[in-house]
Amino acid sequence: MIPCLVLVPQGAEYQAVQQGLQPSRAMMIPIQAGAAAVTTPALIHALRESPAMVLILGVCGGLRPDDRVGEVVVYTSCQDEAGHTYSLDQRLLGKLEPSWRRVKGITTAKPLSKAQKKQALAARWGVEVVDMEGVPLLRALAGIPVVMVRVISDGGDRDLPDLSQAYDSQGNLRPGSLATAMLRNPLGAAHLIQGSLKALTVLARIAPEIVQQLTH
Repeated sequence: MIPCLVLVPQGAEYQAVQQGLQPSRAMMIPIQAGAAAVTTPALIHALRESPAMVLILGVCGGLRPDDRVGEVVVYTSCQDEAGHTYSLDQRLLGKLEPSWRRVKGITTAKPLSKAQKKQALAARWGVEVVDMEGVPLLRALAGIPVVMVRVISDGGDRDLPDLSQAYDSQGNLRPGSLATAMLRNPLGAAHLIQGSLKALTVLARIAPEIVQQLTH
């Protein structure tokens, strides 16, 4: 049995967590972005080993203008855009740092770029942060205790580059599409890069702390 399975979106997020967790006895898997996360071969194989718990780590977008980049948030629930809601394990939540903000999240099929869209989601559903993997993973992990902790990389106060075409159907980044989107909105690109770097630094720092809290 795997004591703690850690799932992190592939790329910069995985690299940050990997750096922070070394050395660690937790099993880490880089997952594909978006709904394709559940088809990651390594995840499918790991689930056959019946992990005792699953920790989902990564960055997320804030939906409100006053969200702070670099803030650590702990999901209490995550829903899709149709309103289907999935709860996280309450016992595991109780082990985590109490000063970290508890939030309700929403998973969208595409990255959100418009501040107006973000704020509209927050107003409609009462959610506070957005990601692309939460709900598909929670569906796939039904019956396993799961906790999800993320770091806000951008708030709901400004428009970002449109990254809706930056990922293929398998959740892999398209460098050309990413570069084009960044060039079309250089100010938003600068904000996105700065926020991501700050969030990744925080993610690397808190990863070992979270694993220790959950496994002791």
